Amino acid sequence: MRRNRMAMTVKVSYLLLYALTAFLLTWFSYRPVLGIAIKRQVVDHPNKRKLQDQPVPVLGGVAVAIGVFIPLIYATYHYVKPAIWYQIAAMAIMLIIGVLDDIYDVPAWIRLMVEIVVIWLFLWGTQSVIDDFHGLFGIHNLLSMYIGLPLSILAGVGIVNAINLIDGVDGYSSGYGIMANACFTVVFAMAGDVVSAVFSIIAAAALIPFFIHNVFGNKSKMFIGDGGSLLIGMILVCDVFVLLTHQTVGTQLAANGVGVVALAMAILCIPVFDTLRVMFARMLHKRSPMQADKTHLHHRFIALGFSHVGTSTIIILTNLVIILLWYLSFRIGCSVDTQFWLVVVLGILTTTFFYYGTEWCEKRQNKVYFWLRRLGQATHFEHNGVWLRLQTLLDRGL
Repeated sequence: MRRNRMAMTVKVSYLLLYALTAFLLTWFSYRPVLGIAIKRQVVDHPNKRKLQDQPVPVLGGVAVAIGVFIPLIYATYHYVKPAIWYQIAAMAIMLIIGVLDDIYDVPAWIRLMVEIVVIWLFLWGTQSVIDDFHGLFGIHNLLSMYIGLPLSILAGVGIVNAINLIDGVDGYSSGYGIMANACFTVVFAMAGDVVSAVFSIIAAAALIPFFIHNVFGNKSKMFIGDGGSLLIGMILVCDVFVLLTHQTVGTQLAANGVGVVALAMAILCIPVFDTLRVMFARMLHKRSPMQADKTHLHHRFIALGFSHVGTSTIIILTNLVIILLWYLSFRIGCSVDTQFWLVVVLGILTTTFFYYGTEWCEKRQNKVYFWLRRLGQATHFEHNGVWLRLQTLLDRGL
C-alpha cells in the first residue's frame, strides 16, 4: 500500500512538473509573440459578426503552441510512445492552417479539406480509430473499418470545428480548453494512463497564461485565433480517441461501469450540441452550414446583456455541472445507455432549449427576460478596482 502511494506521488509530481513547464513557456513567450503580431499587423479587425470594436492581435495560438510542443516533445523521450509524434504533427498542421487563415483568410472549403486529411493521417499513424462503443446500445468492438474510419473522421472534424466556433468571446475557448483538458487529465490519471495524463495537463497549463491575458489584459490582450482554436480542437480529438479506441483506457473504464461515450460527450457537451444546433438551423433556413453568423450560444448571452467574462464563466460552469451530473449517474449505478441519454438531454436543454427559450422570452418582454437582463448587468465588473489593478499589472512593461 505504501509503495502504491509513493508511486502515485511520483506520478503527480511528474504531472505538476510538466504543467509548470508548459505554463512558464507560454507565459514568457506571450509578449514576444504579441510584439510580432503588432509589428506585422496580424490583427483581427471588427466587422458585423464580431463582438470587438477595435483591431486585436490574433497570434495567441502560437504562444500556446510553444508551451505545448516543447514539453510534449521532451515527454516523447521520457515516455516512449511513437503515436505522440503523429499527435504532434497533426496539432502542428492544424496550428499552421489556422494561423494562415488568421493572416490570409483561407477559404472555408480548403480548411475543411486540410482538416479531413490531417485527421485521416492522424488515424493512420496512431491506429486510433473510434472502433468501440464500450457497451453503448449493446455495441462493443466495431469490426468493420467501413464504419469506424468514416465515423472517426466525422467525429474528429466535428470536434475541431466545434471548438473553433466557440471562439467568439474573451476567455471562452481557452477557458473551456483548460476545463476540458483538466477533466481528461483526471480521467487518465485515475485510470493509470500516465502518458495521456501528461499530454492533457500540458495542454491545460499552457492555456492558462493566454487565458489570463485574454480576459484581464488591455494592451496585452491577444486573441487565440483560428490557429489556437484548431490546436485546442486537435488536442481534444486526441483525448477523445484515446477513450474510444478498442483496448485502450476506455476499455478499463467501461469494465467498471463507466459510460465512456457519455463521459466524452459530457466533457464536450456544450460546444458540440451548440454547433449541431447552429448547423441544423442554418440548413433549415437553406443557408450553408459553414456560413458565419451570430447565432451561437455565446451570442445569445451577449444579446441578453452579459459581459464577455460573464458569458464564458456561465457556459463553462454549466458544462462542469453537466459533467458532475453524468458522474452522479455513474455513481448511482445507471446503465451506460442511461448515462448517454442523460448527457444528450442536458446538452439539448442547455443549448437549444435555452437559446430559443430566451428568444421567446425576449420577444414577449416577460419577467424571465428582465431577470436575465439584470443578471447579465451584474456580470459587468470590468471597471472595478481589482480588475483594473490586474489589468495594470499585465500591461506593465509593454
